[in-house]
Amino acid sequence: MALVIVAALTGGGVFLFTSSGDEKVPDEVNESAQKIDVANRTFESNDPVSRGCALDLDILTRIDRGTVPEHTEDLLFVPQAPNYVGTFGIRSHSGPWDYLQTIPLVLYGPERIVGQGRALDRNASITDVYPTVGRLTGVELPPRRGQVLEDALKPDVPGVPKLVLTVVWDGVGRNMLERWPDAWPNLARMERKGTSYLGATVGSSPSITPATHSNLGTGAWPKDHDVTSITMRFGDEIRDAFAGRIPSDEKLTTFADLIDLAFGNQSLVGMLAWKSWHLGMLGHGLLTPGGDRDLLGLVGQSEEITGNPDYYYTPEYLTPFPGLDERVEELDRDDGEVDGLWMGHDIAKLHDNPAWVNYMGDALLETMEQEGFGRDDIPDLLFTNFKMTDIAGHQYSMDSPEEPVVLQAQDEVLGRLLRYLKENVGDYVVILVADHGHTPSTESSGAWPIAKGALQTDLLKFLDVGEEDSPVINTSAVGMFIDAGKLAATGKTLDDVATWMNDYRLKDNWDDELPPGYEDRAGEQVMSAAFPTSDLPAIMSCARSRS
Repeated sequence: MALVIVAALTGGGVFLFTSSGDEKVPDEVNESAQKIDVANRTFESNDPVSRGCALDLDILTRIDRGTVPEHTEDLLFVPQAPNYVGTFGIRSHSGPWDYLQTIPLVLYGPERIVGQGRALDRNASITDVYPTVGRLTGVELPPRRGQVLEDALKPDVPGVPKLVLTVVWDGVGRNMLERWPDAWPNLARMERKGTSYLGATVGSSPSITPATHSNLGTGAWPKDHDVTSITMRFGDEIRDAFAGRIPSDEKLTTFADLIDLAFGNQSLVGMLAWKSWHLGMLGHGLLTPGGDRDLLGLVGQSEEITGNPDYYYTPEYLTPFPGLDERVEELDRDDGEVDGLWMGHDIAKLHDNPAWVNYMGDALLETMEQEGFGRDDIPDLLFTNFKMTDIAGHQYSMDSPEEPVVLQAQDEVLGRLLRYLKENVGDYVVILVADHGHTPSTESSGAWPIAKGALQTDLLKFLDVGEEDSPVINTSAVGMFIDAGKLAATGKTLDDVATWMNDYRLKDNWDDELPPGYEDRAGEQVMSAAFPTSDLPAIMSCARSRS
């Protein structure tokens, strides 16, 4: 395929493209692709409302929860599962399907959390963390979408925990845990000795880092807290959420904001993570009326861990925080050859390997020790995100040999954290969740990776305009931002574009002979539905009537 992809799939959380020139495809026949039932993947109608209404109500509900018209893409599309926007080498994970929505939600704390002996086959939501931490700390929070996880909490335990630590394993949905069942023994022990919900979901789509972390922090859906994706529209501007590390994009307070206020700003509140995309679970710091500067540490490409002094503080011992070079060297020597590579990849280039996992764990433990998290009887709140599993999933796939190695490294750091808490805090609660699942390899799923560059090029042919007159501002993993004026100049409408896209075929998205295993799927429509965002209310009404 003669396509050079130079931009990130911002709506799907892809950070780096390595493909250039001809697209790399599997060398062997894709048997999973051959097993797809093509007859069930074509539709009689391409009408946007009809196609949208035909989606399962659960799917549409997740999309509706994640949609804020003034921020969301103008045109939404839902690829036919397990299709995704990306390439054979780089995957996105934004979607409403169960395999991207179902996540671990595990609570553990010997003093306060019920030891169930096994994971519970019950439903829950990431929004349930908000009221549950409110109950644990004795703070009556404003009611929102989440519900207190009553069966996790031991009754009649006096006082409050000294520390609630929330750990996000980025991209580690239930599908990844099931794929690599031997890579997470410490989490498995937490599941047995604490309370774990097998039916937990993030609950809204796109299943994307800023939105779902904000679900966690606020106990609400994007339609309430306003953070819908990575790339969002703000008036005439389209930019990343939390750009400039400014928390104002999130319109609701978090449980950390409110609990800190309830204790007169005497609680220690902080977060160590990878990007400002995770601010939605921490909160607003000094921007909160009556609030103070909470701790913020964002890990970059060097030993400088930084923040934003306008709203947060970053301790001097983190700027820089030494030890990255040692962790890189340790991993480099692990395979017996000092060459700067881990499993054939540059160790220092991406946060995709155990060196970064261990460095993150070192920084987190040092922060807890230096700041005194959990040292007194006022409840402290600490948040962290381990991004490495997510990046490995994007770059190599959740089925790759790299993924279980990274997952096991994160589990080992979890063990270090639990030992520290047992020895130094005593009365604590750990909540471990993920922000979404991940996308299997095409070899295992038979998915077609929808090339967004080809999709945009073909759309311009349909509109009969050149690149300079393109109405497409940005294409994400779930839709397109459209320049209304330029679209009007073509004589077409959003309904016209959606109708065209609903008939877009697998053969249209590939310039050459289809890859092995896909030859018999040329006429398959790649989308389950495409529709203007403005049609979503009508689609929801139609689907509810149908149900």
